[in-house]
Amino acid sequence: MENVVKAYVAIWNNRSITDLENVFLETATYWDTTQQGNAIEVLKNSIQITHEMFSGVSFKVLSFSSTGRDRGFLEWLMTGTNPAGKKIEIPGLDRVTMEGEKIAMIKSFYDSSLLAD
Repeated sequence: MENVVKAYVAIWNNRSITDLENVFLETATYWDTTQQGNAIEVLKNSIQITHEMFSGVSFKVLSFSSTGRDRGFLEWLMTGTNPAGKKIEIPGLDRVTMEGEKIAMIKSFYDSSLLAD
């Protein structure tokens, strides 16, 4: 499970959206306070937009905690520079649910107002 979660974070960092199919089920879902839907489709768009809006975007795994065979929590920190040149840090927490060796659901919690600072 932890290796799949690390692969997910690497997709964000490398903008390798074609690898989403390797870590997510086709039917996987994604939810956060600004969007929800099919995880692969939502994340393709979200990763692209995030890297276009913020230069030097990087996601760091702060901790990962498994709460069972198929569930865990990923604590992360996004850093980058906004269009005004201000450095940003946005902490977040993802609840990850697995089915087999792939992610079936992510619920992501972060303060989306920090994206606009």
